[in-house]
Amino acid sequence: MKRRSLAAALYRRILLLLAIAGLAMAGILYVVAVREVRLAADHQLINASRMLFVLMREELDEERREPDSSTPPDTTPPLLSAEDREAFRTNPDWGMFVVFRRGVPIAQSQDHGETRLIPMRAGFQNFEAGGTSWRSYGLPVPEYDVLVVVAERSAAHDLAFMPIARRLALPLVVLVIGSAGLLWLALRRSLSEIRRLGADLRARGFADLAPLKREEWPDDLAPVVLSLNRLFARLDHAFELEQAFTDDVAHQLRTPLAAIRVQAQLLRKMAAPDLRPEAEQLMAAVDRANDLVSGMLTLARLDATAIERVPTDVCALVADLVAEQVLQLPAQSVAFSVSPDGPVVFETDPALLKIILSALIENAVRHAGGGGQIAIAITDHGTDLHIAVADRGPGIPPEDRERLLRRFERGSPHAPGSGLGLSIAARAATILGGAMGLDGRGDGPGLVAAVRIPAKA
Repeated sequence: MKRRSLAAALYRRILLLLAIAGLAMAGILYVVAVREVRLAADHQLINASRMLFVLMREELDEERREPDSSTPPDTTPPLLSAEDREAFRTNPDWGMFVVFRRGVPIAQSQDHGETRLIPMRAGFQNFEAGGTSWRSYGLPVPEYDVLVVVAERSAAHDLAFMPIARRLALPLVVLVIGSAGLLWLALRRSLSEIRRLGADLRARGFADLAPLKREEWPDDLAPVVLSLNRLFARLDHAFELEQAFTDDVAHQLRTPLAAIRVQAQLLRKMAAPDLRPEAEQLMAAVDRANDLVSGMLTLARLDATAIERVPTDVCALVADLVAEQVLQLPAQSVAFSVSPDGPVVFETDPALLKIILSALIENAVRHAGGGGQIAIAITDHGTDLHIAVADRGPGIPPEDRERLLRRFERGSPHAPGSGLGLSIAARAATILGGAMGLDGRGDGPGLVAAVRIPAKA
């Protein structure tokens, strides 16, 4: 199953909601802005009609003082001079006007064909002329019996809106991008407690089943913390039962094995010479059974071990284990070399490290043979510790190396050992967060068992 990021999924959903909300807001802003632009344009039409009336008022007053009924309306002197038209700033492309008196145009803007289509009505009117939409406002002036109508193309309203839209576009884009970035940072910060909970669980050892402190976590994680504490309690109870069962089994097995070994020793002393090899085989089988029980007990206890990292002199620990082996071996049967010969202090669990080194050194001694050489190299890289135990034994074929790190796996049915030593070392290295591997020597026959143990995170 493809892994999904909770933060990314929430971010996408919230971003989608923000996008929808943003589009809705943009739509509302557009409608409001267009409405405001059109209201402003209507006010402009009202002001234009009033200004037009003011410009021609003097001529209308003069005409009323000296009425000339003999002059036909179409030959009336122009009410607006060229300067008045310039002052009115009538745009021949976007605006036009007509002044009516008793239904007859007595003044108008430059005739571009549409002036005759201007509705002769007071107030605001929409009409079509020249293939485009127009909006007009008629200002009735009963005192002079005239109607001043000013019209403007509706497209001019859209042109008035475009500069506003352009000025708003960049701030809106910056606002959207900035909001998306702030949203991601806020989301990551909000989920930091989940990452902290994950880091806390990863840092725990296999046997660290102490309950999480409720007060250290936010209320939103309370159900998760409660569930984890219940799980820890069940696992702790199961480990206790397993440990008790393992101890009982080991005790019940060791007691009869010890009695059998004593009887085997007596048999070897009292048996006829031709039966002593069988007695030796019986003692070897009992010793192997004892090793097997001890190994199983060690494996069972490894999973219940709580890690306690303290500064440990690894070289001193290796020296103690080598000294124990030398005391048990015939004189000069195996030559040990340890490098470096000075202290190497590394923060780790000394009990688990001792289990690893004991298993590796015993395995090397078992396979090094008489007159063999065992070289132990310790390297502290700061972030991790490397230990390599190399012997001059027959080695292990590459295809069998990974298999022999599993429980009860042996190189051959007649090979010495219980088949648990390397698996115990590998398991202990895993509990410490490290790894173990087997390799051949580059300078001849033999085996190199290498362990890497990381420093505490």
